[in-house]
Amino acid sequence: MKKYLLLLLLLGVLVPGRMMGQAGGAAVLTGIQQKLTWRTPADSLQLLVRSLAGLRARTPNPTLSYWEALAYYHLYFRAGQDKQRAEAALEKGIELLDGLPGKTAEHYALLSLLQGLNLEFASFLTIAFKAGTVKENAEKALALAPDNLRAHYARGINDFYTPKQYGGGKVAVAHFLKAISLPDKPDPNPYAPSWGKAEAYWYLAQAYKAEGNLDLARKYATEGLARYPNHVQLRGFVAKL
Repeated sequence: MKKYLLLLLLLGVLVPGRMMGQAGGAAVLTGIQQKLTWRTPADSLQLLVRSLAGLRARTPNPTLSYWEALAYYHLYFRAGQDKQRAEAALEKGIELLDGLPGKTAEHYALLSLLQGLNLEFASFLTIAFKAGTVKENAEKALALAPDNLRAHYARGINDFYTPKQYGGGKVAVAHFLKAISLPDKPDPNPYAPSWGKAEAYWYLAQAYKAEGNLDLARKYATEGLARYPNHVQLRGFVAKL
């Protein structure tokens, strides 16, 4: 009973003066990070999106917007070769976060990641402007929270995928190294995110491999796999080294 009351109290803190559907909000958000992983099937993600959207429609809240946007981020990767579905997922995630007032570092980091993926669908005339926005939002995340894992991950991803002729490839390693050194979840709020470190390990290994430094690529891929033995990409990377 005490645990349930604590959940309701926390929901009340997230939405001052309102209780976000009370038991319904608590049920959807409890263990939300475990509901949103790379192993979550697309149909489960869609159900989660509908639940979060329903709550958000009744009581708009930046925490709900964040998790719904992250679900769309995952749905992009589940779209496979269906480019229309992939782009739609990104657009919906971006829309949830872009106009959100009072964005935190977590919002800016996720927004940068969504916008970075969306560059795939940008026109030649808009791609330079949009690429600048991706970097700007990652830097806003870092400015707000210099010790946030996902802020460093987003900035590292931005640099990793920026072509060298446009200034990319200079800071990715530093940001991924910083990301793996930071706590998964600096915010004690039970609804704050904790994802990203396994991916930071994988990209760090990729970045070292791209530099031709196979020893460090092997070191960090192996270290990452020891910490996250179920991470498919890390396992595959280590097997090929």
